[in-house]
Order: sequence, then structure tokens, then C-alpha cells
Amino acid sequence: MKKEDIETMKTMEWYHKIELGHGIVTPGYDFDDIWLPLKEEMKKVEFVNKTALDIGCWDGLWSFEAEKLGAAEVLATDIHNQRSFTEQGCSTFEFAKKHLKSKVRYKEVSVYKLDSHFKDQFDIAIFFGVLYHLRYPQLGIAKIRNALKTGGILLMETAVLLDTNDTIIQTDYKKIYTNDRSTWNAFSVPALCSLLKESYFEVKECKTIVRQDNERKIGRVFILAKAFSGINDHHYFPDLFLENYFEKIG
Repeated sequence: MKKEDIETMKTMEWYHKIELGHGIVTPGYDFDDIWLPLKEEMKKVEFVNKTALDIGCWDGLWSFEAEKLGAAEVLATDIHNQRSFTEQGCSTFEFAKKHLKSKVRYKEVSVYKLDSHFKDQFDIAIFFGVLYHLRYPQLGIAKIRNALKTGGILLMETAVLLDTNDTIIQTDYKKIYTNDRSTWNAFSVPALCSLLKESYFEVKECKTIVRQDNERKIGRVFILAKAFSGINDHHYFPDLFLENYFEKIG
């Protein structure tokens, strides 16, 4: 990388730490306690010859990881007005893409419009660090289900309420991340698993990757879930956004 490119990189606001080669890493946040375990979990997933959708990609860390793991096509999505660095647009993504010589494509599209924006469904959806920022998390999950093939894989990481078996949702950011007004929710782990099942996802793996606040019982969880269709015993009537997958009991 040229000296002037390095200087340009340093003037940009980065969220992710992305390795660009030759020892150069973008100056993102120090969230390795979350991101390093997620990289290890992604290595366990078969990406080769699969299509992958990265939802809420920001600088593109997970999009580029999917590409490195052999994905045939990766589509990175986000919406600029939901970022703290709004004026930059997708410039950090494009910078990293250029220097990685990546083929990942970027589209500005909301999670709520995924199913109407793309003609073809994806094999894998990456949804890291986004759910707790959604005002309408149930709708967001429904839209992701519609964007995935039946049998497709959802990789999700989000903030959760720990140490409870109750299916509850906290919606006051001051009781989750006191200084982060972009936080809308934190599900308990049972509530999160219930939400996924109601949305035609079978949870295959669920693990806490970090405990962040013992007083508030806040942490982060990684989930791997498989999209299905058919009988869903949670409700008698189909969800209006997911009726294509509904099969009535009896």
C-alpha cells in the first residue's frame, strides 16, 4: 500500500479492524473479545460455492471474511443514515475492498426491505451486531427469513439478557448500554430462540461469547440457525410476513 493511501486510511472513521495485508490494519474499535470468537465460528461454516448476505456490514469485515472462506458471491448491505459516521457513506468499505482486491458487492438497503430488493434468495446470512439496534426486531428477522433459502444458514450475534429462563425483552437502552442511544432492545436467550423458531429458524447452536455487565446481566451471544418451512407450533395463524412457510397443524 502506498504511503498516501495509508495517510488517507488514517483520516477516515473506521468501526472495524480489517487486515489489509503487509501488517496494515484499519484503525477500528477494540472489540476483539467479540470479533475474534465470531471469526472462529465462521471458520466452522461451509462457505465454499455459497452465496452470502452481510446485513449491516459497516466497513465490511464480515463480508470480506466470508469471501476469504470461499463464498462464491458476497453481498454487503447497510444504510448510511443509521451510522454515526453518516457523511462517509460506504467509503471505508470501498477503500478496504480496493486494497483487498475483493469482489464483494455493496448495496444500500435496509434489513426491512431485503426480501423486496433481491430476486434470488441466499445460502447464508450474516447478521452480527445489528439486532439490538432494530426498532422492529421481529420484523427484521422475518425479512431475513424471506431473503434466505429454505435450508439456508443464519449466523447471528447480538446483545442479550443473561442468567434468566424467562422469555423477556428489555427495551430501555439505559438498562442495556447506558451510553448507547442506538440500542433498542436486548432479548433474553430463551426469548431470542423463541423469536427465531416463530420465524421459521431452527436454532442449531447458541453460545454466550462474552459477559459485559454482571450487574445488568448483559452479554453477547452467537447463534447459528437453519431456515425451515412447514409446521410451526407456536401460533395457529400464519405471520403475514411469513405465510409462505406456514403449514397448519392437523
